[in-house]
Amino acid sequence: MSTIHLTAQLKQLLNRGYSIDDVRNLVTVPHEVLEQAIHEHHLQEHSRRHDRLLQGQAEFAMRLGRH
Repeated sequence: MSTIHLTAQLKQLLNRGYSIDDVRNLVTVPHEVLEQAIHEHHLQEHSRRHDRLLQGQAEFAMRLGRH
C-alpha cells in the first residue's frame, strides 16, 4: 500500500473523530507515515478554524454595512 493511500486513510480516521492516541494504537504503519498524517490533520484543523474565523468576521462586517 502506498504512503499516500495510508496517509489518506489515517487522516480519514482522525476526521471521523478517532483521537490521535486511538490511531497510534489501532494502526501498524511506519512511524513517519503516521506522524505525517497527524501533522496534515493538524494543519487542516488549523485551516478550518481560521476559515471559520474569517467567515465570522466577514458576516459581521456585512451586517454592519446594512445598518
